[in-house]
Amino acid sequence: MKKDALALEKRRTIYQYVKEHPGVYMREIQKELSMATGVLEYHLDYLVKEGLLTTHMDGRKKRFYSSEVSAPHKELLSFLRQRQSRRILVTALKPKGASLDELKEGCSCSRGTLLVYISRLLKTGYLEKRGERYFAVNPDELTKMLISYRESYLDDVVDRFLDSFGNL
Repeated sequence: MKKDALALEKRRTIYQYVKEHPGVYMREIQKELSMATGVLEYHLDYLVKEGLLTTHMDGRKKRFYSSEVSAPHKELLSFLRQRQSRRILVTALKPKGASLDELKEGCSCSRGTLLVYISRLLKTGYLEKRGERYFAVNPDELTKMLISYRESYLDDVVDRFLDSFGNL
C-alpha cells in the first residue's frame, strides 16, 4: 500500500464509509456520499488496487469491504445487507428457532419471496431446518456481526433483537 493512498479527502471519506458499512454496493456509496459515478469508480478502483478495500461478487453486483473483513464474513455480511435475509436470520436467532409463519411475519414478504430467501440461506449454511422450525447457524457469530455493524443496517427488527439481547 502506498503511504499516501488516503491522502485525498474523498478517498478517506469513501474508505471510512465502506469500513463502517461493509458489503455496500457502489450505487449505495454514490447515493450516500453524493459523488459522481466516474469519480467514485476511480477512487474505489484505486483503493482496491492499493489493498485498502476488497470486493465480493453478490450475483451480478460487486460489494465493497475494508480489507480487514475476512472472506467468510464477506458472505455473511452480504446476506445481512439484504433486508429480507437479515430479518429471516434475526427471527431464526430465537432459542427455539422460528416457524415458517414466524419468518413470514418477521420479514413482511410473500410466502414465495420468503421461500426463495430461505432456500438461499439453507444452501449457504446460514440457516438450518430441524423438523418444522428454522434456526440460525452459528448464532454467536451472527449476533457479533449484528452488534458490530448495527448502525449500518437501519432496521427496527435488528434494533429490537439487539435491545432484547442486551437485556439478557
